[in-house]
Amino acid sequence: MKPFDVRSPHYDAGGISLQNILAAKLTPEQRVGFLLGNALKYASRLNFKSSSASDARKLAIYSAALADLLEEL
Repeated sequence: MKPFDVRSPHYDAGGISLQNILAAKLTPEQRVGFLLGNALKYASRLNFKSSSASDARKLAIYSAALADLLEEL
């Protein structure tokens, strides 16, 4: 399992990566829904917010994590 960007505080909860928390608490199908939902959220906000660089980075992270998870399934 590949970790999220560990340099970002958005994906780290006290030293435990979000991906590890998701794997422990959610079924694979729920994880797909979570990752897809977040990727869609950041994709839809790209042209409407001043923080589009941050949203683009988050979109790339969630999309990569979703692709990795779908390869595992």
